[in-house]
Formats: sequence, C-alpha cells, structure tokens
Amino acid sequence: MLRRIVTWIILIAVVIGAAAGAYYYFVLRSQATAPTATQAATTTTTRASRGDLVISASGSGTVVPGAEVSIGFGSSGTLKEVLVKIGDRVEAGQPLARLDDTSAANQVAQAEINLKLAELSLDDLNQGVELGAQAAAEASLASARASLAKLTAGPDSQSLLAARETLKSAQNQLNKLLAGPDATELKNAEYALETAKNNLWSQQVSRDSACGGSDAVRCKQAEASVGNADAAVRKAQEELDVVKAGPTADTIADARAKVASAQAQVSSLLEKPNADEVAAAQGQVTKAQGDLDALLAGATTTELEKARLAVSQAEMNLVSAQRSMTETTLIAPIAGMVTVLTGHPGEAAGSGAMVTLSDLDHPQLQFWVEETDLASVVVGNSVNIVFEALPDLTFPGKIVSVDPVLVTQNGTPAVQALASIDLSAHPVSLLSGMNAEVEVVAGEARNALLVPVEALRELATDSYAVFVVQDDGELALRPVQVGLRDLVNAQILSGLQEGETVSVRTSRSSTSASATPSASQRQQQGAGGPMPFFEGGGPPR
Repeated sequence: MLRRIVTWIILIAVVIGAAAGAYYYFVLRSQATAPTATQAATTTTTRASRGDLVISASGSGTVVPGAEVSIGFGSSGTLKEVLVKIGDRVEAGQPLARLDDTSAANQVAQAEINLKLAELSLDDLNQGVELGAQAAAEASLASARASLAKLTAGPDSQSLLAARETLKSAQNQLNKLLAGPDATELKNAEYALETAKNNLWSQQVSRDSACGGSDAVRCKQAEASVGNADAAVRKAQEELDVVKAGPTADTIADARAKVASAQAQVSSLLEKPNADEVAAAQGQVTKAQGDLDALLAGATTTELEKARLAVSQAEMNLVSAQRSMTETTLIAPIAGMVTVLTGHPGEAAGSGAMVTLSDLDHPQLQFWVEETDLASVVVGNSVNIVFEALPDLTFPGKIVSVDPVLVTQNGTPAVQALASIDLSAHPVSLLSGMNAEVEVVAGEARNALLVPVEALRELATDSYAVFVVQDDGELALRPVQVGLRDLVNAQILSGLQEGETVSVRTSRSSTSASATPSASQRQQQGAGGPMPFFEGGGPPR
C-alpha cells in the first residue's frame, strides 16, 4: 500500500512539474520575444459548452436476405409433385417437392431382406453350442441309437408275452364260436324269455285293474308298463333265437382274422432283424452323431468373419437405399420464402438447384464505405439506414460482419460489410435488392462537454492541455482528458468545467509579415493532429 501511495505521489509531481515547466518556459520565452512596435498579438477564446458529438462515415448498400439457400434433389428421377410456389413461406423441415419413389422403395425393401438374412446366418454361427440346439441334437442321437438297439436286441419279453396273450384270447374266442351254443348259455336265454313273459302277464293284469276304474292317469301308466314288458319279451326271444342259431359266417370270419393278426404279431417279435433295416438305423446314428459333433465344434474364425462382413455390407446397402429414398423428397433446410422455383410434375429432375429459399423476415444490408473510413467499420457499431423507396423512415441496425479484403465498388476500393436491420420501429416488408444510404456511427457522445479542436495543445502522445482564461485575464495551462474528436470539436472527459473560457488560438499581425497560419496548417490543426501550444513567438495574452 505504501509503495502505491509513493508511486501516485511521484506521478502527480511529474505531471505538475511538466505543466509548470512548460508554462514558465513559454512565459520566459514571451518575455524574451515580446511583441515589438511593429507586431500586435490577438487571442481568440471560447467557452466550454454542452452538445452532441457523433463520429460517423457514410456509404451505400442493398438489402440481402438474412439467409439464402438454393437446393435440389440428391438423386435424379421423375418429378412427381411440387408442393410450393414462388412467394410461399415455408418452415424448416417442410417438404417442397417429391420424386417418384417406387424404385427407391423397392431397393429399401430388398436391402432390409438381405440384412435380415445376413443377420440370421451370423446368429447361426454365433450360437455355437446354444443349449436348445445341443439338446435337440442329443435327443436325435439318442432316438437313433434306441432304434438301432431295438433292432439288434431281439424281441422284448413283455411285448412278446402280451402278443401271445392276445393270440390265446383270439383263439379261444374262435374255438367257442366253432363249438356251437353252450347248454348253460341256452338255458339262461330260455330262463330270460320265461321271466320276461311272466312280467308281461303281471303288467297286463295290473293294466286291466287300473283301466277298470275311473282313474285315467293310472290306466295310462299301466298301459305304458305293459308296452315295456312286451318289448322285453321280444328282445329275450331274439336273444334265444341267436343262441339256438349259433354264430354267423361273418362273426366266425372276424374271429379268424383276429387270430391271424395276433399270430403275425407274435411271429414279428420272434423274427430276426432285417439287415437293411439295421444298416439304415446305423446310418441314422452316424448322421446324428456327426450333427452333434459339428454343433459342439462351432464355426471357424474365417466363417464368422465372413458372416460379420456380410452383415456390415448389408447394413451399408440398407443405409444407402434409405438415403436414396429420403432424397426423393426435397426438404426445406431453413425457414424462408420461395424466391426461385423450377420444374413441373412429370419432368426429369436432377441434382441441380431447383428451389431457392430466402429469409426475408430477418433481412440484412450489404453496404460499402470508402477505404479511408475503414476505422469506423467495426463489428458491433451502430448504423442508420434510409432506403430510397422509404426516404422518410430511418432504420437502426448494427454491423454484424466486415469482409477481410477490399472490394471494388463503382471503380473505387471500398470496405464491404453486413449490417442487421431493426424493423421493430417500422414493421414494413423489405424486398431483396432495395437500395439504401447508410450512416455508420463509429462513436457518439450525447450532452458532452465540448471545446473546439483548435483549443487543444498536445503535451505528448494522447496527452493534451488547454489554456484557461483566468479571472484576471491571464492564461493558465491545464491538462485535460480528451474523449471523442471530429474535425471541429473534441469531448472533454475531465480537467475542465462547463462555462470555463479557453484560448482557441493566438495570432500576430505585423507591418512586415503576417503570422496567420496557412490553410493547410489550419486543416492539420482542425483534424486533431499534433499542434503547437500557440502560434507566434510569445505566450497568448
């Protein structure tokens, strides 16, 4: 902290010393070169006052879209439909036109099929010893082995026993049929018939008793019982007749067929296996074992790599087909107005530009200023724009870009720049190509303290002072901080108060020669370049 204080004290002392030295230097010089009888000194003064100071450069320009793109289809084809017309406003992503996509759709479908097939082939190789596939192969091998074992092991004892029992039962049934009716069976049939007849007689007696009275319902029930008893008699008679008649030829033939079938089954079980059948069963076992071994071995590295490459190729083909399908529709990349449109449905369309979109909702001004005004053209500086078609309106804006190289405009080197246009104050529709005059505001100071540029005395680079007229009429040199300057006025930021009187210049007249500065000297002073403290040989009075 102490070091900073000392540093500030030293700087203040240096400034005061420099000002005092300059003042006394010119006082002594004025005493040494006081005006003679043939010379007269005049001093022009003015007061420091408030005002506006604007540093600007002017140029001309034309309206250009905020953004503009020209687009066409990514592939050639027949134009199927055009969905917009010139002057339409479109949004980003909106379809503008379409080609006939029949061929492209077929290519996508075929590419999807090819990709699926390639993926399935790769899956088959990658599965290797997948549990489900392994289990199926093992089951197939087990079944083949069981069939072979059955052929070579001979008849199964249980199966042979069951077949012999079936043959015995069939033979007994045939023998029974051939032996004729059994006495016991005949007696049972006769007894059944006799029992049925007795029941019929009993039911008839009950019916006669019931129907002899006045109860019709009871009579009807009794008649039904008689009918059932009569049917039972007829059935018993038929069964007795069958027993007495013996078996029919068809029944005996059927019994003989069952015996023959049972005998064939027993013979088949006792028969030795056929050599061809054994060989076929052995072949099934060998094949099933080979399938299982191949499954457990898995795919080779080369096979897997080929399958992966096939999938990758199919994927790329699908992407390419989908891109071609997408390219059959022309999509707006930005929001804007359709300003150029070529092509009609049915015509051949290629990849050349078909539609131009211009963003005229956010127009910009492309303008040019002379090369000498380069310092004023800086990104961010404000501009004021007046269009030839709208001379009574002024549109504000800001510089958004400056070209890095000079261009030739009307045969003269010029700076080319782009500025935004603020339409909020005057919401009008601007057309691309409209001409305008533009003022570039490089700097401005409103209600600033101003003095004439000629009042400045340059002490050093970017260091100035002014002569202030004291109450006693003497001049005092006072350092000031200068802000903006044009060819006429300078902004005083500090060191001077409003209303104070400052010396503008001092000139001398003589009978022999004039000390009035030349026009070129005055121009140099007015431009704010290095200036002497005053003109003439002595201090201003």
